[in-house]
Amino acid sequence: MVIPFQRVFRLCALFVTAAFIGLSPAIAAEVTAELDRESVPAGNGAILTLRVAGGRAAQPQIPEVKNLIVQPRGQNQQIQIVNGRTSISVSYQYMIGSQVPGDYEIPAIEISVGGEPLRTQPLKLKVLDAGAAQPPAGMAAQPSGTPPAEEDETGEKRFGFLTVDMADSERKHAYVGEIAPVRIRAWLPENSQAQLRSGIQPEGKAFTLHNVSNRPQQSTEIKDGKRYTVVTWYGGMSAAKAGSYPASLSVDATVAVRDTSAPRPRQRRGGPFDDPFFDSILNNMHAPMIQKDVTLKSDDQEIEVRPLPVEGRPEGFTGAVGDFKFEQVEIPNDWVAGEPQQIGARLGGSGNFALMKAPQVLPPGAWRTYPAKDQFAAGDEASFAGNKTFQFSAVPRKAGAQELSLAFSFFDPGEGIYKTVTSPVKPIQVSGADLVEIEPDPVAAVEPAKPGDQLVAQKLAPGPVRSLEPFLARPGFAILLVLAALLGGVGRILAWLRRRREDPRRAAAEAMEKATREAMENARRCAEARDVPGFFNAARLALQQRLGARWNQPPQAITSAEVGARISSESPVAAFFREADLHEYSRQSTGEILPRWRALLDEALASLTPAAKS
Repeated sequence: MVIPFQRVFRLCALFVTAAFIGLSPAIAAEVTAELDRESVPAGNGAILTLRVAGGRAAQPQIPEVKNLIVQPRGQNQQIQIVNGRTSISVSYQYMIGSQVPGDYEIPAIEISVGGEPLRTQPLKLKVLDAGAAQPPAGMAAQPSGTPPAEEDETGEKRFGFLTVDMADSERKHAYVGEIAPVRIRAWLPENSQAQLRSGIQPEGKAFTLHNVSNRPQQSTEIKDGKRYTVVTWYGGMSAAKAGSYPASLSVDATVAVRDTSAPRPRQRRGGPFDDPFFDSILNNMHAPMIQKDVTLKSDDQEIEVRPLPVEGRPEGFTGAVGDFKFEQVEIPNDWVAGEPQQIGARLGGSGNFALMKAPQVLPPGAWRTYPAKDQFAAGDEASFAGNKTFQFSAVPRKAGAQELSLAFSFFDPGEGIYKTVTSPVKPIQVSGADLVEIEPDPVAAVEPAKPGDQLVAQKLAPGPVRSLEPFLARPGFAILLVLAALLGGVGRILAWLRRRREDPRRAAAEAMEKATREAMENARRCAEARDVPGFFNAARLALQQRLGARWNQPPQAITSAEVGARISSESPVAAFFREADLHEYSRQSTGEILPRWRALLDEALASLTPAAKS
């Protein structure tokens, strides 16, 4: 006997799926059973779907029922990634029907999952007379003689549509700065062919789409009584402002569907069913195709975006949103006061890694730190989970035995609160002498000479004869006046220069301008090296320096969400922050620095110069 190739392929796929499921832990294992319709005419079939989740399952065995015919229709596998956790489920499908009208009960089906027997609920199927119309899936049977409803073959969704929902079904809101995991599904008619002509894009400007998986999953599902080929992506959506916005997506595609309205002769093939329902499946495979360029869209679904709370915000919070913890900390044992050494830290978890900054050194007053270098490693395909490694230099200010630790603050959107994680305290030894701030030496007071024992009018010897002309009338007096005026002017200038040098606002402005110039020089070098992430990081730091001076807050604490909340979204500053976030999420290491990026950066810096008005 020759085994058909399709059956061999299905057996191989079943074996691979079973082996893959065997690697997954049996956590909260469950089995369910459902019929796609409650009644069918005699000789027709309903689809029975058995779903197994949470563990490795043995091949289901359908109990025998008198006059009930059961035929396997294959299986499919679904994988879901929510907050870095992967869940796998397998669906088995069977065609069930009978040639004898009547009411049938499908007993509870026992399936062994991870060695534990689980049972489904019993199901009922009504088999009508052969002349009765077949009802759509999930609906009751129509009375005899009632014509079946015509399928909408000309509607907008004939060529498919999109759906988008949050991957965490328990939460229906997101926070500003959070990349909320979403599941995007394209529902294409069964036996259709599709080719995407664009990436998935948001319809509005309220949300930004991030980290869409490159390898979508494919399965077959039944929705509203119709069978679809479902292509599933996982990604994230974020918003810069609070409010309720429609989260609608679209994608351009070329879709070819079967023209089931074209007349075709029915081919009777015999067999246990031998009915028009099974014949239609085979005939549709030979139906002509209709091809069309369409835009698949999702229905508008509003998502509430909440602002980050002000109450309880830690002082060291720099904008990170997610759930993180320290995975590794590297701190040297021996230090020298005034000399820098490198500290390494790796933070892991799930959330918006693009907003993460280096942790804070504790105690903060005893250390001077420098900007950190970071590297992100994704833990899943959608980059929601992973870890970020920081390397930065620190300089101890005081000598002696000390205790050093790192602290990192973030907002946990799952619990809706701020959290601060701290690394274990490490004892260190700092040699050398404490750093002393150099201060100008005070001017020593000159004591006047003490008078002698002689009287003022007494002279031991007569002095030279002096002129009796008044001092004011002498020529040298005018010269002294001019010199005194000049010295007074010089003194005023020197006093003004000293006050200007010691003015804290001017010193802060000069430090800001110096940091801005260094950041722009670093951006220029990254542009010459075609380092896209380095260019955007350096340019963003330059804008943060200007904004920090304007808003009187640390530059590193200024996040994209705060920029979007305090500056108009049409401003070049907000536009550049959005562009920087987009390229940081894409993690593109090299590439051409586009002229429009440089022009946008120049325009943003010009709008933040001291002479510009906000």
